[in-house]
Amino acid sequence: MKKIVVLSLIGLCLTTGCGKNKQVVEDYDKTLMQCLESGLGGYLVTEVDDLIEIPFSEIKSGDKEKIAYYKGVYASHHPNNKYVIVYPKGGTYDSSVMKDFDKYFYEKFSVYQMYESAFTPTIYIHNQDSDVDFNEIINKCVVKDTAKEGKSIPTDTLDKMKDTTKIVIKVDQKELGTITDKDKLTEILTAVSSSKKYGEICLSDGHAFDLQMYDNDNKFIDTIYVWSDGTRLIPKSINGCHYSISNDMDLRKMIEEETEYVFYTLLDYRDNNNQKEQLIYKDDKNSYYVKSVDTNEIAIQFLLNHQTMSLKYALENKYIPAEKVASEYPNVFIKK
Repeated sequence: MKKIVVLSLIGLCLTTGCGKNKQVVEDYDKTLMQCLESGLGGYLVTEVDDLIEIPFSEIKSGDKEKIAYYKGVYASHHPNNKYVIVYPKGGTYDSSVMKDFDKYFYEKFSVYQMYESAFTPTIYIHNQDSDVDFNEIINKCVVKDTAKEGKSIPTDTLDKMKDTTKIVIKVDQKELGTITDKDKLTEILTAVSSSKKYGEICLSDGHAFDLQMYDNDNKFIDTIYVWSDGTRLIPKSINGCHYSISNDMDLRKMIEEETEYVFYTLLDYRDNNNQKEQLIYKDDKNSYYVKSVDTNEIAIQFLLNHQTMSLKYALENKYIPAEKVASEYPNVFIKK
């Protein structure tokens, strides 16, 4: 599997501690795996179901020696309810190995969910409603590092923000929307106030969004820089490394709710892109093409709920406008 956009990593540590993270992941933490299996299994079964093993050979004919951990199950009375957990030896995912897991799900289901993280195995799951709350499962099974005392945003900076009555959301200087609802403003300010900074080592990726704050007289207060994972931020008025939200809020959710912005990525399962163009979607104004033998090999994943589906299905079922995808991925999704 080749991703067209690289996802940001979340600063989390395994339940056994950050200091042993690399070794624990490579050997796979049994406690972590059992916790994930328990949480995922709850989304598959009813009182009449048992969990039945999915043999590795049902998905792949070889490469088992490259997999450090595999677990696949389905519900006995609801066989379309199933999950697969997979983690490679050495922690390096080989696209030639993983493509069969991807294919197993996208060929069986119009919509399924997939979760990836630097600190957990890759998870594929399908149930009737595609309603798995990964945040709930991960927050239970993976914990934040509490070994060090986090540093809060300066009090005088936070005090100025209390007068905020309007937030203008921008990306690349383009205005996406405005938030004036008091409850939503309070929710954002609470998340900012909860943020902590651990040490002075900064990740190299830059912020993605500007949240410009104004008071009741439309006087500018400050700008909050927000990273693409929705959990890292820093006020423009102070220097240093970003802070991490500690109350589990994801500011991406607020941005999606208040604007037309959609957090998604395209997944490219093609062996190459030298195939002949074929029509994938057509509306009243334009036709759209991809270079692929099988149009299912261009998929889309919505990053907040982890729902994954073919791009063709997403367009036909109005999950996302074709014009938006064409403007953001013109080399993959070709408008004519």
